[in-house]
Amino acid sequence: MIPRPGSIVCKVTEPVRENDRSYRGLNFFSASDQALMQALARGEFNLRGLQNKTLRAHLGEKTSGQISRLLKQLRLHGLIKKVGHTYRYYLTLLGKHVIAAGLKLKNLVLIPQLALVPSK
Repeated sequence: MIPRPGSIVCKVTEPVRENDRSYRGLNFFSASDQALMQALARGEFNLRGLQNKTLRAHLGEKTSGQISRLLKQLRLHGLIKKVGHTYRYYLTLLGKHVIAAGLKLKNLVLIPQLALVPSK
């Protein structure tokens, strides 16, 4: 089934432009995006929110600048919102649903289905 234009899937997977800069969409099959979704799904971020430094602790290979760009990408796609006058972000309702759906797709559909494929 092909997603309808304007659907949530299109909103989070298509690139967004702001100030002559392009921010890519989420790729549910990318290892780096899977690691990002795993980190964002942590319960501690629901309580305290997340910051660049707390997210960087879970995505150790990324620099502070790379994390900042990821945060901007997530904000433009509507997955996180910034708390005013702080450096904290919270997942939006859309963000919680997208993260849950992405992880569910991987863990409940893809991994079990690919485990059934015979190896050569």
